[in-house]
This record gives sequence, structure tokens and C-alpha cells, in this order.
Amino acid sequence: MKIARPKRPTTDPDRHLDCEEAIEAAFQAVAAAAEAAGWTRHETAALISLAENHSLAIEANDQLVEFGAGVFLKAPKLH
Repeated sequence: MKIARPKRPTTDPDRHLDCEEAIEAAFQAVAAAAEAAGWTRHETAALISLAENHSLAIEANDQLVEFGAGVFLKAPKLH
């Protein structure tokens, strides 16, 4: 499945709307495939949890990078 590229620059406050539009068909396809496999429409709402977990992981990674940005790690000598 092809997903459209962003239409707006990263600084545009409405860029997320383009993303929602671009990935909606893929989202619907995953939900339909889950239902076809036997999951109920309510169970396919697990996609929300996956999206939330993905967002939390990104935030945690960003905080780790920000926190560790000033840390210098010295590698041990090999001999």
C-alpha cells in the first residue's frame, strides 16, 4: 500500500491532518483484515493502544536523547 508524502512543512501546525488522511486507508485495511481473521470491531480498537504505545515510546526515546545529549561515555581500552 502506498502512503502519500506530506503536503506541508514540518513547521505547519496542521501537518498531522495530512498524516491522518495519508494513513487512513492503511488503518482501515488493518482493521478489516483483523475482522476478517475473526476479531470483533471492538477488539480491533486495539489499534488505539498500539498507537498510544508507539507515541509513548517516541516520547521516552526523545527524553532519553535529550537527557543523554550532554553525557560523554568513554570506551574501555581494548589492551
